[in-house]
Amino acid sequence: MDQRAHLAAERSHLTDCGLPGIQRIPYGLHACHFYPDRQRLVDALVPYFLAGLRNNERCLWVAAPPLDADDARRALEAAAGGKLIAKIIQSDALRILDFDEWYASASGLNGLDVVGLWLKEEEKALAAGYSGLRITGNTSFLQPDDWATFMEYERAVSEGFAGRRIVALCSYPLVSRSPQEVGEVMHTHECTFDRPDASWQVVARPLR
Repeated sequence: MDQRAHLAAERSHLTDCGLPGIQRIPYGLHACHFYPDRQRLVDALVPYFLAGLRNNERCLWVAAPPLDADDARRALEAAAGGKLIAKIIQSDALRILDFDEWYASASGLNGLDVVGLWLKEEEKALAAGYSGLRITGNTSFLQPDDWATFMEYERAVSEGFAGRRIVALCSYPLVSRSPQEVGEVMHTHECTFDRPDASWQVVARPLR
């Protein structure tokens, strides 16, 4: 393989992140971020999804308070225009669902089965001509009794998405997470997106 072909192959495995300070991310990435309030959640997810739409990715936003599905749609409309977002939703390039609507389809399934649902979404996106699948889920709905099971699910996601045409960004409310839980979340994701100032940065998974 000559150098130009090698560079082209490398670039085919990358996609635009959308967050200022983080330019290109690899497909198969399972990342997380912690948000202190609703506005920080908007600041992360709106540019993240607009980049995915520009890159011909099918986008699936699983929303939860403090930013439910209707609020998420309005935030995208404020950034890109109501008519454009309505057209994109109508074309099925973008789906915005409340968490109970999405996870109802996973009721009774274990973590590996839920990962399988995501992989089916990726396969459908590729079959429809999209470059890949871009997803997010806000975990504000988690109850204390759900925590251990959900962390097992997150570990299964990291393993299952490796090498696939998916990028995933999981949102965790900082106010409700203990330092121990923050560390556990970071361990179950490949990296963390952090915003210490106007720009974002990638924080590597901590060593065990």
